[in-house]
Amino acid sequence: MKRRRLFCLAPAAFVSCRKKDEVTVWKGIHMGIEVTVSYRGKGDLEPALEKVREAEAALTLWDQNSPLSQLNRTGSLAKPPRYLLNCLAKARELFEASDGLFDPTIHSYLEWTRAEYQAGRVPDEAVARAKRELVNFARLEIRPELITLPKGMALSLNAIAQGYLTDVFAEAFECSSALVNFGEYRVIGAQSWPVEVAGRTHPLPLTRALAVSSGSGQRLSATASANHLIDPSTGKSPPPEMVFAVEADEAWLADGLATLVAIGGEIPARYTGVAEVV
Repeated sequence: MKRRRLFCLAPAAFVSCRKKDEVTVWKGIHMGIEVTVSYRGKGDLEPALEKVREAEAALTLWDQNSPLSQLNRTGSLAKPPRYLLNCLAKARELFEASDGLFDPTIHSYLEWTRAEYQAGRVPDEAVARAKRELVNFARLEIRPELITLPKGMALSLNAIAQGYLTDVFAEAFECSSALVNFGEYRVIGAQSWPVEVAGRTHPLPLTRALAVSSGSGQRLSATASANHLIDPSTGKSPPPEMVFAVEADEAWLADGLATLVAIGGEIPARYTGVAEVV
């Protein structure tokens, strides 16, 4: 449902600007994109990065031997890792809060649609309706000792994974003030950090977490609007040029809600204090 990349974490690169504004910027490659941590004062990044590596290894689909890849391939996963269980619990919360509009099992439909366009075919609507019958997160059985996935279904946590990993890092990194950007943003400490958001004329002074969603990252067709953001009830995608941004206390929630808003949903009433950024 969202754009996600390669499973890897490059060696750290540090850019120090202490003489000017006392900010240190760490840069790396994570999930195939550049990620950054800008922080003030001292901070040991390695313990937090180790937790991110462990969490990502459980959630990635780029590694064919990952737990999530195994689940999709075999339909079951014994002794699932804690990070996968935790992320699935958050995904289920959003699925239920949105009455099924937020659905990570859209992955099977997305992959079929992608393959149709790559083969030079316009997806047949009758087949598409049948494929969407396989989109139902409620059919996923999740227990601490075993996860089972019905035949024909496939699961991706891409709609919240970057936000979730952002939170994993932010909650493990000890420092007085930081801006964490692992594809989504989260601020550590009480001080605001400026963040550029497409469509805004001025930076947003961020104090919490922010996620931005757009269909332009993974277009499925050069001529149609089809992209990775898909309404599971209709199979439709928003125009790829549209940008949706949501601010919340946690990055996983901002990430998931940005996807939900992008495919035509509304922020559920239970999430007080959450705001769309315009």
